[in-house]
Amino acid sequence: MKLIHYALCMGALAIAAKYCHAQSASETVHHAHAPSVSGSAVDAPTVNPLRDAGVAQADRSAALAAIAKGSSISIAAATLEQIEACDACLARNDLASILAAQPAADLKALAPTLVSKANESAKDASKDASKDASKDASKDASKDASKDASKDATNKSTSRFVKAACIRAIFALPESDRPAQASAWKPRMLKTTTVPGKMAWDPKEFTVASNAIVAIEMINPDSMQHNLLVCSPGSLSEIGVAADKLGEGAVGKQREYVPDSQKVLEIMGLTAPNTTGVLWFIAPAKPGTYPLVCTYPGHWRMMNGKLKVQ
Repeated sequence: MKLIHYALCMGALAIAAKYCHAQSASETVHHAHAPSVSGSAVDAPTVNPLRDAGVAQADRSAALAAIAKGSSISIAAATLEQIEACDACLARNDLASILAAQPAADLKALAPTLVSKANESAKDASKDASKDASKDASKDASKDASKDASKDATNKSTSRFVKAACIRAIFALPESDRPAQASAWKPRMLKTTTVPGKMAWDPKEFTVASNAIVAIEMINPDSMQHNLLVCSPGSLSEIGVAADKLGEGAVGKQREYVPDSQKVLEIMGLTAPNTTGVLWFIAPAKPGTYPLVCTYPGHWRMMNGKLKVQ
């Protein structure tokens, strides 16, 4: 067993070495070094600061400020609008972070809307609307049934993303300023730390209740950047291999090595050395073991864990 573990470690390290570069602690989360990409900058994908990964928070904030100014609303209100428009886009967690960082006065003014949307989202998620449509799709009865199933699944996911962002913003307020309804929400606060030089988390396994409000904090004292994805049961290898392939081109760098797959459920973007990443989400309704994985090329074989939903 020791020889097998050693072989796996050496293999993962070899792949990671192909892509990784040492980074200084002063690098920001989204501008840390990434795998080198051949070709000219002209080939790089066009980036939308409010939809794509790999964008500095300052650039996202500037875009939001422009929208807020043009609409004569607070940046908090503009950010919430963009979170809803974002749907399952790669910027969703960054936008949620920006919303939670807004001045307390603005969040307090927005609190009734945040609570309303969180409660509406809870109803949508609890219905598990895609269940019946998924059955129809599995029968391969028609293309329309498949479209309905996909649409229902998207609506369900969207509601969960919005709910998590709204709840996170409410909990960013001082406890004395939170709406009374927030007392019914009991976030499950989780914390993990990257182990320097080991491509591992400590701890790497967690247990939560289905539909629980979950917040994971990842402290990264390592010299490399890492992300953290929550994926569908049984998809670790599929997502990991797809992530390694993303290391070969500009699209992968722009996506921060997050595979374009419906099996990727939640995303904490790349977190630079000596910084901390945070991800709030609603745990899946279906019990099971959901892989946690870092998808920076070469990391996934060693840097993975489990979210057990009961």
